[in-house]
Amino acid sequence: MEVLRGFKDILPQDIKKWQRLERIARQTLESFGYKEIRTPILEKTALFARGVGEATDIVEKEMYTFLDKGGESVTLRPEGTAGTVRAFIDNHLENYPFKKYYYIGPMFRYERPQKGRLRQFHQIGIEVFGIDNPAVDAEVVLVDKIMLDRLNISDLRIEINNIGCPECRPEYSRRLKEYFQSHRDSLCDDCKRRLQRNPLRILDCKNKTCSQIANDAPKITDFVCDSCKDHYNKVKDNLSALGIEFEENPRLVRGLDYYTKFVFEIITDRLGAQGTVSAGGRYDNLVEQLGGKPTSGIGFASGCERLISLMDEEEAQSIDYYIASLDEDIYAMDIARGLSLTGRGVYVEYEKRSLKSMLKKADKMNARFVVIVGENEKNKGVVVVRDMADSTQEEKQVNKFIEDEVARWR
Repeated sequence: MEVLRGFKDILPQDIKKWQRLERIARQTLESFGYKEIRTPILEKTALFARGVGEATDIVEKEMYTFLDKGGESVTLRPEGTAGTVRAFIDNHLENYPFKKYYYIGPMFRYERPQKGRLRQFHQIGIEVFGIDNPAVDAEVVLVDKIMLDRLNISDLRIEINNIGCPECRPEYSRRLKEYFQSHRDSLCDDCKRRLQRNPLRILDCKNKTCSQIANDAPKITDFVCDSCKDHYNKVKDNLSALGIEFEENPRLVRGLDYYTKFVFEIITDRLGAQGTVSAGGRYDNLVEQLGGKPTSGIGFASGCERLISLMDEEEAQSIDYYIASLDEDIYAMDIARGLSLTGRGVYVEYEKRSLKSMLKKADKMNARFVVIVGENEKNKGVVVVRDMADSTQEEKQVNKFIEDEVARWR
């Protein structure tokens, strides 16, 4: 029996990186006032069709959608924003004083698996509601950048663009259709389909021919309204004031229909074609579109698997206390209960092994101390503690030993 294609086990030797990623992300986001929210993995299909956009690749080709036993169409979430917006509306979070949220969790898309792209993947994301000020757009980029800096991920560039709003984008879409229609025969099959329903997505196509054609396409910056232009210019001013370097990319669009005005991507050249490690933007119409009151929104999402691949290697896994039990399992377990108060790693050996073989196993586990317990130690109320760094050992009263070790890690 093998794991499903596009899915991956996260094994104990990899988990330290994941824990470090999640710890640093939580610390960073909470330090800026973001509160964690956890939404269901399974939602009504209509949520994503209406929110993400029926003409997007995600909705048309990539969602895990099926009928539940009640005959309702449900979907494994392909992204985090729509579910967070639904929770915002359902739970009347507009009355909650905090307007900034973050989430960490799995997403699902039926894509062709490749490096940096799985069918089950994980995202760290943030969403901000009800703040129109362009300063919050800059904050979102700043928070994203600080998180990546704290993960020691370097060699990144930030690309931004103004993609307009429902007032000014229709004319741009019309002009794009006219332009790409004249090159229709050279477009890939996906872009031929996008041409009628979502021509902006052609700008993001990775096909070499489509990309070359898109280079000469009309630019959105020539069509945006004064309101979008003013907002975007203020975001740029704010980013510059914060010392955040960026590049303007007029071809940058996001693969979701809900984005408006300001969008951005943080990109690396170290992952090949799947080089976007974080991306987001403003979505000022999505809350109302999903049935809520008119409420602005902005956020970003980072792909955890891609971040993990860019993070420094972790040190070899280790354990602080390896308890070598010589047929005194309950005594060993009681000592482990006491040592658990240290908050450090404790491993009790229950397999019947010789002391020599247990010391070898402790060495392979990079144990800092080996606590040897047998019938003699139990009867005397002591333990023999071996320091694996210098191979010295001494006998200690068990209660004093545990007391001293708890004090050590305070």
